[in-house]
Amino acid sequence: MDRGILRVFLADDDEDDYILTRDLLHGIERHEVELDWAPTYQQALEAVQRNEHDLYLFDYHLGEADGLDLLRAALAKGCKAPIILLTGQEDWEIDVQAMKAGAADYLVKSDLHSKLLERAIRYALERKQAEEKLRSYAAEIEQKNMELAEALRVAREATELKNQFLANVSHEIRTPMNGVLGMTGLLLDSELSEEQRDWAETAYRSAEGLLSIIDSILDISRIEAGKLELQNDDLQPAAIAEEVVRLLSVRARAKGLDLTCSACPDSWQQLTGDALRLRQVLMNLVGNAIKFTEQGSVSISIRTCGRRISVVGEDRIKLMFEVADTGIGLTEEAKGRLFQPFVQADGSITRKYGGTGLGLAISRQLVELMGGDIGIESQLGVGSRFWFTALFQKAAVYARPD
Repeated sequence: MDRGILRVFLADDDEDDYILTRDLLHGIERHEVELDWAPTYQQALEAVQRNEHDLYLFDYHLGEADGLDLLRAALAKGCKAPIILLTGQEDWEIDVQAMKAGAADYLVKSDLHSKLLERAIRYALERKQAEEKLRSYAAEIEQKNMELAEALRVAREATELKNQFLANVSHEIRTPMNGVLGMTGLLLDSELSEEQRDWAETAYRSAEGLLSIIDSILDISRIEAGKLELQNDDLQPAAIAEEVVRLLSVRARAKGLDLTCSACPDSWQQLTGDALRLRQVLMNLVGNAIKFTEQGSVSISIRTCGRRISVVGEDRIKLMFEVADTGIGLTEEAKGRLFQPFVQADGSITRKYGGTGLGLAISRQLVELMGGDIGIESQLGVGSRFWFTALFQKAAVYARPD
């Protein structure tokens, strides 16, 4: 307790006790005390309302009233300074009532001496300071939370506006692009020279590529807005994987690559899931593997991941899909940012191979929607293995094949 003036107020209807308390307070070595005194409940309450003191001492007996009543009234009037209750005799019940009512301490007059009173005052003041600091910290935290909530609201509003803008712009672009594709398709069906047909086919492929980019942007916007919902289709995951192989086999053969697929018996079961989104993830991973592989092979494999999961009303199975290649591979640094939107391994890859960097980010979020995870194992110059898991369900329980 630092040296300084401490303004204390005593409410006690016994002048002798006032004198005794005054002498005890003056015996405090570390503090200079200014003591004010009032012998009645009403005078004491008026003094509390003036809020001029650092500490209050209330005697339990105040004529017709008592110190507990004065304590409750003082706190109800907004008293911020600590209050210590004094009594002529030890009474455990009064002690408990005083502390429950908000007293900083409860002291028996017959046991009082300067050191005890000094210690009680120091503890009361220190606790009050700690409470004030805690209230200040709580107020700061509440203010910060309000600021964060407002910042989050603004961010969500900005994200919603961005997603709406992207959706509107993408829709406006899709309409003329479909017209370009349609007219170019009609042009390809007409009599053309070899050079003209080459030009028209280039225009058609370019329009298809642009439309694919627009679809990716729309997917990202819908996912971020939480508006993309998976469908429940009857499907065979292995059949979808083989379909992806058929669709991309021309690109693989053009580069002299072997493109293969192997699937476990579970993946040939009739399951329920989103066939379109499963095909989209596989098309992206296999398409990337072909793009970044100059020689060797690309393979798809499907296996059961863990045991069948039975829950109330449904029977689910988790499958792991792997796409392995003998391509350029990736560094550890590149792998760390690979699934972020609009990010590719590095600028040289963008310049050499093209692309928006959206495919893997979309795949990651689609896989998570399908109840799975996605990851990569890769070695620079050797190849990569992308893997992802997905949950499928079957309404009727079936026996797992051996």
